[in-house]
Amino acid sequence: MKRIGREHHIYVLDPGNDPAITVDSGEELMVETWDAFEGVRDPDVLQARSLKGPATGPIYVNGAEPGDALRVDFISITAKEGATHMVLPDRGFLEEEYTDAYPTIMSLEDGNLVMPTGVRLPINPSMGVVATTPTYPQQTASDSGPYGGDIDMKELVAGSTIYLPVFVPGGMLALGDCHAIVGDGAVAGTGAECSSDAHIRVTVEKGMGITSPRALTPDHFIVLSHGEELGPAMKQAVRDMVDFLVEAKGMSAYDAYTLLSLAGDIRVSRTFRPVSPVKMMLSRVALDQLG
Repeated sequence: MKRIGREHHIYVLDPGNDPAITVDSGEELMVETWDAFEGVRDPDVLQARSLKGPATGPIYVNGAEPGDALRVDFISITAKEGATHMVLPDRGFLEEEYTDAYPTIMSLEDGNLVMPTGVRLPINPSMGVVATTPTYPQQTASDSGPYGGDIDMKELVAGSTIYLPVFVPGGMLALGDCHAIVGDGAVAGTGAECSSDAHIRVTVEKGMGITSPRALTPDHFIVLSHGEELGPAMKQAVRDMVDFLVEAKGMSAYDAYTLLSLAGDIRVSRTFRPVSPVKMMLSRVALDQLG
């Protein structure tokens, strides 16, 4: 199995980037990722440091062309080397009230995140940045869009699959920003940022023609929407899920809309700008009955 180390990382998704590795459709590989702070644990250094968000890649997938999708299966995600949370000025839902840099350094012990307060939280590692490369440059930290990006989906754990539109030849996939644990909204600015080893499988889905990311987790089918304003992004996520149920499952629009009201949840991955990724989530219990 091929392996790509975190020394092969980027800060900008750019169609002009050279591939760090090339794989075939259906091939498995190990991807090592940096945490968002590239391993820095010194509180004094962290207080003066910006969030850079390195992503490992790009990974060129043979046969991927615009109009296709990349299917990325997460076989395992292993958090390593401790974790850091950082309250950053000008980042977070209450940024006007919490204006100081405030790092929290945490250890990983026996499947738990241990806070300095003594609180122990079970970890559930998820990959925050998963992206194909768009036709224009985009930063890996905080930017997200139809290509994926910094989507901060806590549901994207081992056993999950994400489908990403392809915009450039090879797809030029990048991964990073693992969280040992993170809450919906990431209200204080980050998750428990950690490095990771991710075992993935990448498959080209020819002619899939999706226009935004979709994910299948053990519990939900999820469509993602993005926008600078939360309300319109939420509405678009609902529309996109209704369209999927109509086109892929043969439901009427009103029946699909009703189903989402009964078995769907709409959640926000990040509560602050520049872009808020929105998740429209449909229970697998309902989805699996639709064939």
